[in-house]
Amino acid sequence: MAVSLRDYQEHAVLAVRQAYLSGKRRVLVVLPTGGGKTVVFAHVAGATAERGNRVLILVHRRELIRQASRKLTDAGVKHGIIAPGFTPTKDPVQVASVQTLARRLEDPRYAAPDLIVIDEAHHAIAGQWATISAAYPNARLLGVTATPARLDGRGLGVDAGGCFDDLVLGPSMADLIQRGFLTPAKVFAPAEAPDLDGVRTKGGDYDAAELSELMSQPRIVGDAVEHYARHCPGQPAICFSPSVAHAEATAEAFRKAGWRAQAASGSTPGPERDAAIKGLETGAVQVLCSCDLISEGLDVPAVGAVILLRPTKSLGLFLQQVGRGLRPAPGKTHLIVLDHAGNTLTHGMPDAEREWSLEGRKKRGKAKAPPVSQCPTCFACHAPAPKCPECGHAYQRAERAEAEVMDGQLQEVDAARLESLRRRPLKDLLREATTRDQLTEIAKARGYKKGWTFHVMKERAGRQGALV
Repeated sequence: MAVSLRDYQEHAVLAVRQAYLSGKRRVLVVLPTGGGKTVVFAHVAGATAERGNRVLILVHRRELIRQASRKLTDAGVKHGIIAPGFTPTKDPVQVASVQTLARRLEDPRYAAPDLIVIDEAHHAIAGQWATISAAYPNARLLGVTATPARLDGRGLGVDAGGCFDDLVLGPSMADLIQRGFLTPAKVFAPAEAPDLDGVRTKGGDYDAAELSELMSQPRIVGDAVEHYARHCPGQPAICFSPSVAHAEATAEAFRKAGWRAQAASGSTPGPERDAAIKGLETGAVQVLCSCDLISEGLDVPAVGAVILLRPTKSLGLFLQQVGRGLRPAPGKTHLIVLDHAGNTLTHGMPDAEREWSLEGRKKRGKAKAPPVSQCPTCFACHAPAPKCPECGHAYQRAERAEAEVMDGQLQEVDAARLESLRRRPLKDLLREATTRDQLTEIAKARGYKKGWTFHVMKERAGRQGALV
């Protein structure tokens, strides 16, 4: 093969081979975003083709088709492409658009594959992906993903209704950051996450239309333009929006402030979309405001900041969005994450240790997010520690670590305090809470409805007078 593999990539390839030799037929490989999943499956595809077998690589976006094709070419693997505008070939390795192949399953020009590679394999048990896999029941499967978790909680393993029978885990994001293969992230989040109580859920995540209206209010999320200018002025940045209209409005706000900004989505004409993405690398675009376009797979190492304006219930989507900026680049020491959506407070730090499995999420109980601390001095988010790694602020065990609420400001989150409020017995917290603000803090940390604080205060007023 023309491309040499990193040690952990070699280990993944060997683990896949051993899984097949042991009788497994559908293997899922997990590597963090930027860990080289495409390199791994390109190597496996080339080695499989050299033994006289046919390989089908499934992707679901045009950008990912090009990326897979480039990696195969780098690895010296001759291949064809099944997508609009490409002439069918008889090459043993084919990169296929899922949407296109699903319409051509009866086409005699396409021979049945011996191995199906599924990029972004957390999609593999749904829709057209499942249809294609079912059409070739004798083929082995190789899935690759950074986030083996689905929003609906369904597992990807056969015992959980999925399609994979073995899991190959690569190094964690933290491991790759420590080894220099990924860039560390500095995360800034609001003191209070946006109030999503009134936003409906649709398809397992927040309704895009209602979310767009909510996130268009600067008083809730802060001024994205101002914080970009403060924390990462001029850095190539991707801003993730909940709707096309929101992305366009946000791009216009950046342009009015003097920044080179463009909006792009799946409905943007191809050449215009490609130029916008390329502009992040050349400097022609400083801020790309995106809606459902580049959360998965796209490799843009030049990105120095990501701006999160789309709250999500999906851990996978959150990690995929942050992952767009984790690839190293010359002169890049860290990634800035401006989390106006408060997703870090919901899901934990991007590089927190997480346990992945094929079993899926249990129906009862909510998965606990890794704890996050928010510094009250510089407003940076980080894993719980005695001191803030950004400014050196020392946390005192006995002091109340409530972040100062500044209208529209992004502030660092104290996860240790949040975790304490969630875990400690409520009766103990109520005994210590003497003010309205303290009760409100408890209510937010434990997810109580807005009226809870009022009812507690009313009850206390009846017994001993109103809170101070």
